[in-house]
Amino acid sequence: MVECPRSEEELQKREAIGVIRASRFVRKFARSHKGISIETIKEIHREIFKDAWPDIAGKYRTENLEITDSSHVPPHHSKINDLMNEREVELQKKLQALDKAEGIIRGKNVSMAKVHQTVERVIHLAAWLHYSITCVHPFRDGNGRTARLAANLILERYGLIGISIKVEKENKNRYRQALAQIDHADDYKPLVSLIYEGLKERYDGVAVKQYGAKQSS
Repeated sequence: MVECPRSEEELQKREAIGVIRASRFVRKFARSHKGISIETIKEIHREIFKDAWPDIAGKYRTENLEITDSSHVPPHHSKINDLMNEREVELQKKLQALDKAEGIIRGKNVSMAKVHQTVERVIHLAAWLHYSITCVHPFRDGNGRTARLAANLILERYGLIGISIKVEKENKNRYRQALAQIDHADDYKPLVSLIYEGLKERYDGVAVKQYGAKQSS
């Protein structure tokens, strides 16, 4: 049995270690080619919190939440199971539609236009999964961290690199506005742009044809 943190500092330290552990889980899972599902999302959350807050690790919330500095109101906790089951059905359809994506992105004899088109589809799926988690807000805490790692799982599964979407200081407002734009107008462009920027930052200076990355001058 895990002993509860004795201070806020210890809690934050355990959560930080949990994010690192969850990032490693994501990379390993992406390479394993095991099927991605909503259960995988719960496993990511479990990795983050199993030492910091075991009572909530990998478990859907049983209470209602308000999000600080956001107009988004998460659904009632009693609806979470049904909503996540709906996301599961949609996720499997989207994954099936991307069945050949990794081969295209990593392929040596694939046109650049085809690569770009496939990368775009992968990024849109990552954005959709990211938003799906933040919209339902299924967990008591750590929904944003779980959503960002889940998006990385999609990117890494199909041959791209996991990114870091910056959510500190001025970037926090831009990130929240990107999610709000989906809430209000079903417009994924701002969130997709954030993911593209994260990828560009990771690939900057890397001459890798299959990703369409440009070498910096």
